[in-house]
Amino acid sequence: MKNIIIGTAGHVDHGKTTLIKALSGIDTDRLIEEKKRGITIELGFAHIPNDAGYNIGVIDVPGHEKFIKHMLAGIGGIDFVLFVVAADEGIMPQTREHFEILNSLGIDDGIIAVTKTDMVEEEWLEMLLEEVNDYFKGSFLDGKPVIPVSAATGEGIEELRSEIIAKCDRPDKRREEKELFRLPVDRVFTMQGFGTVVTGTLMDGSVKVGDDIIIYPEGTKARVRGIQTYGKDTEVAVAGQRTAINLSGVSKEDIDRGDVAAYQDAVTVTNMIDAEISIFSSTDKVVLNNSRVHLYCGSDEVLCKVILLDRDALSAGETAYAQLRLEEPAAVRRGDRFIIRFYSPVITVGGGRIIDALPVKHKRNRPEILAGMEVLSHGQVSEIIYAKACERRFVRQKELASELGLLGHEMAAAAEDGISSGSLIVLPDDTIVSDSKFIRLKDDTEMIINDYHAGNPLSDGIPRQELLSRLKERWFTDDDRLVQAVLKHLMAQGFIEDRGKSIAISGFSIEYTDEQKALKARIKEMYAGAGIEMIKNDEIFALYKDGRIIRAILEDLESDGVIYKVNPSYYIDKTAWDQAVRVAGSFDDTFTLAEYRDRLGTSRKYAAEFLPAMDKAGVTVFDGEKRRVVK
Repeated sequence: MKNIIIGTAGHVDHGKTTLIKALSGIDTDRLIEEKKRGITIELGFAHIPNDAGYNIGVIDVPGHEKFIKHMLAGIGGIDFVLFVVAADEGIMPQTREHFEILNSLGIDDGIIAVTKTDMVEEEWLEMLLEEVNDYFKGSFLDGKPVIPVSAATGEGIEELRSEIIAKCDRPDKRREEKELFRLPVDRVFTMQGFGTVVTGTLMDGSVKVGDDIIIYPEGTKARVRGIQTYGKDTEVAVAGQRTAINLSGVSKEDIDRGDVAAYQDAVTVTNMIDAEISIFSSTDKVVLNNSRVHLYCGSDEVLCKVILLDRDALSAGETAYAQLRLEEPAAVRRGDRFIIRFYSPVITVGGGRIIDALPVKHKRNRPEILAGMEVLSHGQVSEIIYAKACERRFVRQKELASELGLLGHEMAAAAEDGISSGSLIVLPDDTIVSDSKFIRLKDDTEMIINDYHAGNPLSDGIPRQELLSRLKERWFTDDDRLVQAVLKHLMAQGFIEDRGKSIAISGFSIEYTDEQKALKARIKEMYAGAGIEMIKNDEIFALYKDGRIIRAILEDLESDGVIYKVNPSYYIDKTAWDQAVRVAGSFDDTFTLAEYRDRLGTSRKYAAEFLPAMDKAGVTVFDGEKRRVVK
């Protein structure tokens, strides 16, 4: 069955709740105080029975100005609005406020119900209908059905029901792919015998009994114990349904209105968002740079500061790019709509759309920043991916897909042209970077290695760990996997070489003075002449006053395969080492140190150095008494 969510809107006491009861048979005012005062305070929920094959859920919102924040918690997830204007009062303050809120939230369709027609004369009603049509002219409600109704007499109720059902035959903009599941929580309570229950409008995706989900922004894990939609138990709930989820593994105290129930990584938890914001044309308030405001997104409310990126003030009817710096984390997705209200007095002044759910911190009045905002707001998905891949912050493909509300295969398809052309590069750890950003990473790596070479001219490269540490510091990251991935890609390009414990620019070689070249040749000859009779390092270091030069020569000879490091005290000519290994391999069975010494034709002193080195190299295995060669 197709799922549709309708939201009411309109001034307090214009008959929204009574109208919903006439359509559904359900009184959405459930609180004692609501009954006592005769006004809606909290969100109310109903569903409209029909034979057309639709699940029609209704969210009844408060009309009183004191409860606007409750109205905002429910109105954002609707498919279309049932806008209510009372015939005896006409356009009133919350009529205007609700209408501007709907505009800011991107609601694009609806029906206007003119209620309480039994309380006015026909001539008055005709004038009121004209006033209503004039007020909504040029808006998304211009030309939409205007139905005079009376819940008291039943006049117009069936006509309104028919218009609602006809309106349900509309393209479904919600996505039902399971991975996108998210449900902004607008109620949380405990039911005896069941435990914790959350309710909300299922915005995207689907969820089933037994699924493991996360409550964001805290990241609390929970399991779906049961599901109800429209008062009936079900195994699966899908996008567009009013849904109640019974959760296990989490208590009521762990969840608040404004939290989001979602699958792992289906939303972005952030303390900062980039947005395009607009100020209501009817307001006399001005939003100044660095203003503190209330932000309402989904069912959440959080305080934030508005950083205007190209001006000092935003006035009525104006639109601008801004960075909103939140005082508490929020779970959102790019493209989400929001409303802003003044911090004090708490008056609704505007709204906007999230264009980046996890931005870097921006400086103001920078043309390049504003140009990037334009891409994020109006660009193609491939252009947005490239813009994000250019940022200082590193992001993996999976994370970026989550930020953009894309499935993995959609992300891959959107990035494919850029990867094929080389404008986008996917590193071995799945980090995605632009070509220009990778050039900067390459330049940083080259600079650090060359700087090390300049200070250590007789070292064959920078120690791997030192390079990793310096790159992490330069790139403001603690992610070892990321830095290793950059180096691996540079090696695959042939730009740098892995020399074991060190890394060097490809083709780099140590430049010795004539004196040092002669010393290197002498040391090489000494090892060749000694054969299996090893020379202790102390004897080699005694040849020259600067131990750094000796150390560099030994490392260079080892790297060239001329000598082999037996242990920290001894090197040996590589040919002699190969001979020592062959002798060990000549034994058909286990052998002792003495047997090996005799067959190699050396002293016990040297044999006792060789065999532990072979154990360490995996050539032989020692059981405490004898050794055997590993085949």
